[in-house]
Amino acid sequence: MKILHIILYMGLMTGMMILASCNGCGSSKDEKVPRMESVILSSIKQKADLVTTEVRVRKLAIYDSSRHEKFELKDPRTWKYGERKCIVPVDVTIKYGYDLKDLTIDDVKLTDDSTAVVILLPEPKVIDSGYEAKVEEGQVVRMSSGLRDRISHEEVDELMVRAYKAVMKEDFTELIRGDIESNARLVFTSIVKGLGMKNVEVIVMRKEEWRSEQVNSEKMGERKNGNQQKK
Repeated sequence: MKILHIILYMGLMTGMMILASCNGCGSSKDEKVPRMESVILSSIKQKADLVTTEVRVRKLAIYDSSRHEKFELKDPRTWKYGERKCIVPVDVTIKYGYDLKDLTIDDVKLTDDSTAVVILLPEPKVIDSGYEAKVEEGQVVRMSSGLRDRISHEEVDELMVRAYKAVMKEDFTELIRGDIESNARLVFTSIVKGLGMKNVEVIVMRKEEWRSEQVNSEKMGERKNGNQQKK
């Protein structure tokens, strides 16, 4: 009986070892290798937060009492003597570009032959902005005739704030698009090459450009199929 128990025990242990070994084999097969697109996206987000360019804009803020004492921007060539007026130069600095946290896995495309990586850019936006609050007195032009009060420092400050807000309403996308796209290409190329993809071309595109190319490609495919069917 003891021999029978020993044989049964040894058989049970052998079965458990085989089962464990098979489970180990199965689990290794189930492990998925990360897609290269995912690796590229992860590397981009680890090594870069923003891609920006800096824009500096000088705005002439003009105060004209003939407009019911309201602050607004007006062409100084229309001035008339005998009114209360002021010109203040306002220097606005804007950092504009891409926040790479907005990138998703769908924005990274690896071509079928793995010779190129296409990265679809997020929408550019203002990352940071501000203006020089202090201006040299010699740069401020004031004119008050008769008994009119001189333009005060508080009024100059308000005028500068309004000029800054007017600048921030402008759209600088087309003006600096080439610069930020070029900067993005340099950043992404460095990161992709750092992953060992030395011979891979890095292409940056706007999403609307990519969609347009896809539509055109589909149309070309439909035309080719139609011509083949006619033959």
